[in-house]
Amino acid sequence: MHVLDQDLARRRAFYARPVPTLPDILVINVPARFAGPGLALEHFYPVMIETEREHREFRALLAAERPSPVVPDLLDHRPSQLVARGIVIASYDPPCAGWPFVLLCHWPASYTSMVRDPAIFARGAYTTEMFDTLDALADASARLLSVLGARNALDVHFVPGAAGPVGRA
Repeated sequence: MHVLDQDLARRRAFYARPVPTLPDILVINVPARFAGPGLALEHFYPVMIETEREHREFRALLAAERPSPVVPDLLDHRPSQLVARGIVIASYDPPCAGWPFVLLCHWPASYTSMVRDPAIFARGAYTTEMFDTLDALADASARLLSVLGARNALDVHFVPGAAGPVGRA
């Protein structure tokens, strides 16, 4: 028997939401035998978790015995319960060394409805990218913000991670 939290999802990290209107993200470091180019950085699988009930459901999925490993996509196709009025771009810092920086975009329904393939959005609302370094995340964020905001009258909000400048004023 297989139990995901002892096999496929044995290594995972919890990224707490930077603001209440965004999801928490559980990032699974998929073992090499299951990894590949369809995963972020070829071995990370992000799961957007919006409520405490979903946390419990997902923990139960990971702890359940099954005959073989399955994709832990319990929440991936569930519609988001969080509403974005504008485009929200958020940086999630790794909770500890060795984990990636995550760039999450929460897209309002007015934008996701324009896309031919809605499957590109997790939970119908999110896209994510992962980066090995803060500099790579910052570069990608700057490019995305310039494309979205420079020539268009869009409502874009950026939520920085905690790795930004630290200090007191």
